[in-house]
Amino acid sequence: MESFLVSGSTDYVSSDHDESVFSLSSGSSSNESTFTTSSTISTSSIESVPCHLKKFKFWTKLPPAFQQNVVKQLDYKSRCCMRKSSSLNRDLIDSTPLIMSYITMKTDRIYNPQTKQLDEQVVFSVFTDKWKCVNLHGVDDFLALFKNKRSVAQSFWFDCFDENKPCVPKFLTDLEAEMEKRGSACKIRARKIQWNNNFKLLQPKGKVQKPSTSDAGDHFLKILNLFDSKYLKSLDLVKSNFTSGTINMLAKSEHWWLLKEINLELQQKTVMDFFLTAEKLQYASSSFTGPEIWKVVQSYQSRDLPRGSHFQLTVNKPWDVEEVLKCFQVPLRDEPIGGKRTPFIKHTQCLKTRNANLVLVVQLNSEVAKGVVCRVDHIEEDFGKE
Repeated sequence: MESFLVSGSTDYVSSDHDESVFSLSSGSSSNESTFTTSSTISTSSIESVPCHLKKFKFWTKLPPAFQQNVVKQLDYKSRCCMRKSSSLNRDLIDSTPLIMSYITMKTDRIYNPQTKQLDEQVVFSVFTDKWKCVNLHGVDDFLALFKNKRSVAQSFWFDCFDENKPCVPKFLTDLEAEMEKRGSACKIRARKIQWNNNFKLLQPKGKVQKPSTSDAGDHFLKILNLFDSKYLKSLDLVKSNFTSGTINMLAKSEHWWLLKEINLELQQKTVMDFFLTAEKLQYASSSFTGPEIWKVVQSYQSRDLPRGSHFQLTVNKPWDVEEVLKCFQVPLRDEPIGGKRTPFIKHTQCLKTRNANLVLVVQLNSEVAKGVVCRVDHIEEDFGKE
């Protein structure tokens, strides 16, 4: 007999050659509402399930909207088990979007029944809004997450997804082939990508490992093209091993120009214009020049941006604030927020925007330049939120 967990610690779907029992529970603690329905279903007549489902007196009489609410509470494995219980439940599962707080993808050593040893494979974990997690691997399992077109991950985290490991390019090749087979509508849907690839390869003693001949951007761009640009609005590249050449490549993709938020750490110089389409920009680098800082300020002044839009430029090597201010093409006025002066802030100024009800508040010290679009009458409140 095989047993599959459905929900909680005691409810399960069990099956053998003669019968299967379906049990579903909403919540596992004694103070939560719980209901259980069960029936004997002949696996040999699975196609005639609608007739047998009449025995699910309680479950089948529930309104469809209530059934969907129950399904939304299930984790991914529980949904898979319920989906296999009947054709009606399969349709119900497929019509209900999967709520995913975030997905992590990385490589890990897992048991391979064919080789009977631990092999390094691409694995992924799915987290729901209640921090429940399920670990899976395989292209089919991964694409099943997005079977419903309304299933969107809030964040997708690639954790040291090293292209130099053989299992990574193989997984991506298989994934690309399967997605192409399923048509152009088959895309990964996520609102944010977090890319953590800033690691050093450990070299065995006495051996010199040849560096990768390809730019990290080639690897990332292939992955980026698998995502639906209509949903992807944020990129977090703080822990990446990207170069200025990588950014030049990414800036040519449609995904880049549709982003609303960019979080980046890059030690090499690149074209500042690449980042001036985002509403929220956090950019750390070795240095910024006065003209570069003023260009960012002008961009946030001239665009029709919503309240809360902001930028923050951070450097490792302190700059001369007086030299930076010389590049500001406006009369300089130090306007501390709330009238409170602090030795850590060298200059604060409110600048006009295209919207008469909004201003751009810019603050500078020797290492950070920050700007926030605030309401004219609520500067202290709005600036403090960002």
